[in-house]
Amino acid sequence: MTQYALTALRLLRESIIGRPVSGLANFADAGRRAVDSGLLRMGLIAGCAISIGIALTVGNPSGVTHSDPALARLLRAMALIKGVIAVAAVAAVLWRFGRALSKPVAASYLLGCWLLVGSTMLIWQLAFIPLAAILFHAAAVSMLLVGWREE
Repeated sequence: MTQYALTALRLLRESIIGRPVSGLANFADAGRRAVDSGLLRMGLIAGCAISIGIALTVGNPSGVTHSDPALARLLRAMALIKGVIAVAAVAAVLWRFGRALSKPVAASYLLGCWLLVGSTMLIWQLAFIPLAAILFHAAAVSMLLVGWREE
């Protein structure tokens, strides 16, 4: 699974710097280069799992839950709502990866989903809530913009 995450990171790097990465299965579809959908899907799942693992490692909710349990319940309820949004976004991207798409679009979808899932888990863990909220909303808006502007 780590190999898929590394390949997804190489794809992200390639889309940023524009150099081709060898070893990816590419094919031409209507003049656009696309990457293997199975590879993208595995990279998405592996990256989401890594994001969850990092958020669980970093977060320690014990301080907030003991000092203000009502606030902790409210924040966890918000995290559940954000979790539903993140699951819907990941499901939509998994479906979208079934068709041909360009490498920058695939990289933005991957990064957006990873940030959505990771920031949701940070909010659930009651850790770095302002940063997690900014990351969640930035990822959601960027994914919506990419989906809207995609050809």
